Amino acid sequence: MLNKLASLAAFPHKRVLVVAPHPDDESLGCGGLVATLALTGTAFCFVFVTDGGASHVGSPTWSRERLAARRRDEAVEALRRLTVEDADITFLALPDSAMPVRGSPEWDKSVAQVAGIITEFNPALALLPWRRDPHCDHRASWRLAKDGLKLADAHAKTLEYPIWLDEFGEEKDRPRDDEARPVVFDVAAVLEAKRAAIAAHLTQTTALIDDDPNGFRLTKGVIERLATPTETYWQAIDEAD
Repeated sequence: MLNKLASLAAFPHKRVLVVAPHPDDESLGCGGLVATLALTGTAFCFVFVTDGGASHVGSPTWSRERLAARRRDEAVEALRRLTVEDADITFLALPDSAMPVRGSPEWDKSVAQVAGIITEFNPALALLPWRRDPHCDHRASWRLAKDGLKLADAHAKTLEYPIWLDEFGEEKDRPRDDEARPVVFDVAAVLEAKRAAIAAHLTQTTALIDDDPNGFRLTKGVIERLATPTETYWQAIDEAD
């Protein structure tokens, strides 16, 4: 059964926080909704959690520092293509695929930083990665954001976007009926902007880095799966009307 398309009017969206585990998740997971909301005058705050530096660790010419800097530039360009170039942007620069353990001093410091961002920005809606998306950074980024929201005593509505759930998720990773409900937005009108934003991440979508045989690259199939006329999010049942 097809899910009914959601209305933007059903969600507060004057000020929207976007939490992306890596530079490119903002475009892959919620680029369509971001571009749609940008047309309505929404103010945005983006938090990029990791440095994205683990995608090509075997490259002799692209050090982690060089790659992380390039990925920051790609994220900024992607946001420009989504027409949100005036957004507040924070790069936490936590280590890609090696985020600090929850409860460690490094974790607590990051939670406090996120809470400070949330307090200052005061979002009405937060777009977070799906809590059990099959990537350690996605799960940890969701937890980090939730801890930050709690510490800030924020009352923003949250929607969670999956990236790898359909491709690598096990049954236990999927939303339970008593846990979350799907929210589907029509993003057909801005699909080309979303595709352009994804394409801005050249280190992840092209052979720009060609000296790491084990380097990561988004396949055409993954991009086609995520760049469609609709975007599906999950809303926790206890937040649903």
